[in-house]
Amino acid sequence: MTITNAKSLKTGIRDICLKALQQKANDLQAELGQLRDGIANESKSSMGDKYETTREMMQQEINRVQSQLAGVAQQLFALNAINFERECTFAEKGALIESSQGCFLIAIAYGAVKSKGVNCFVISDVAPLAKLLLQKQAGDGLTFNGKALKIFNVY
Repeated sequence: MTITNAKSLKTGIRDICLKALQQKANDLQAELGQLRDGIANESKSSMGDKYETTREMMQQEINRVQSQLAGVAQQLFALNAINFERECTFAEKGALIESSQGCFLIAIAYGAVKSKGVNCFVISDVAPLAKLLLQKQAGDGLTFNGKALKIFNVY
C-alpha cells in the first residue's frame, strides 16, 4: 500500500463511519419523536395507576434513547476531531496500521469496515489492542491475546 492509497483508505473509512453514525443519529431522533408523541397522546383513563405506569415506562425508554443519542454524538465529535490527512510515522490516533493480524485504524470504537476492497478494524485509542499499538512503528512487534503481531507499515 502506498501513502496515497493509505490516505484515501483512511478518508474512505472515516466517511463510512460518519455516514453510519449520522444514520444512527437520525434513526434515534425519529424514535425519540415517536416516543414523545406517544406520551403526548396517552390519554388518562379511569385506571390512573396504569396510565402512570405506561407514562413512566415511556419516559424510561426516552431516557435510554437520549443516552444512545448522546453516545453517537460523542463518537461523531471524536471522529471529526481527527486529522486523517496527516501521515503518521508511529501508531497514534488517526493512524492506519498494516500488520500481520490485519489492518487497524485508531479512531473510535466502531468495528470492522470494508473500504476500497480492504478490511479494516476501526478501534478506539483506549481499546486494549490500541494501547499496545500506541507509539509503535513499522518493524515493531507485540503479543496480544497470545498471538504475535508484527507491524508492517504505519500511515
